[in-house]
Amino acid sequence: MNLAKICPVAAALAMTAFATMVSAAELPSAKDAAKQLYKTGNRSTEVRILHPELVPEAYKGALEKAASIQHYYEALAASPTEGMLAPSAVHAINHHTAAAAHAAAIAGCNAKKKAGSDTCVVVAEFLPKAYRGPGGFSLSYNATEVFRGKYRRAAKPKAFAISAASGEWGQAIKAGSDAAAGQAALADCAAKAVRQNVNDCVLVSRD
Repeated sequence: MNLAKICPVAAALAMTAFATMVSAAELPSAKDAAKQLYKTGNRSTEVRILHPELVPEAYKGALEKAASIQHYYEALAASPTEGMLAPSAVHAINHHTAAAAHAAAIAGCNAKKKAGSDTCVVVAEFLPKAYRGPGGFSLSYNATEVFRGKYRRAAKPKAFAISAASGEWGQAIKAGSDAAAGQAALADCAAKAVRQNVNDCVLVSRD
């Protein structure tokens, strides 16, 4: 099984899944955005097995317990023909939405599976506890910890940007102006996302 954050061919799908989260004219403040984020810390992640028939009996218990060490949003995809232990299986991690994690895992798996094998499906997903479904302000586990902590308390002007396809993010605080904060946050995000051949950073919060 391959562990990967993003397969480049998933970029367009992930961007589409995230496009309606916020609009540039309605960027929430850090205070308002933080209220919508899920908890982090112990027991903050749960696993949902979507295709139990594809999980070998010996691994079912381990997969269910994996929520204690994995974080949201993640997805494990495999071809039903090859199985979740095959080299083509992909575990996409550190995404900002469940949809983006699904897109990355499935695209990566389909790119690796044999030509004659069935199309990949998401076998299991890792979500926040008490997950409310798609919509609203959403960040990966790691980005959530930063946003709800140091970023929320940081001085203005400030801005936060994310890459839906790669799961990367960037921030700027104590900037000279709102515009400067936005530009700096986008640049910070882009410098990380480009390592995965992705260029889709957008602002999601600004004060």
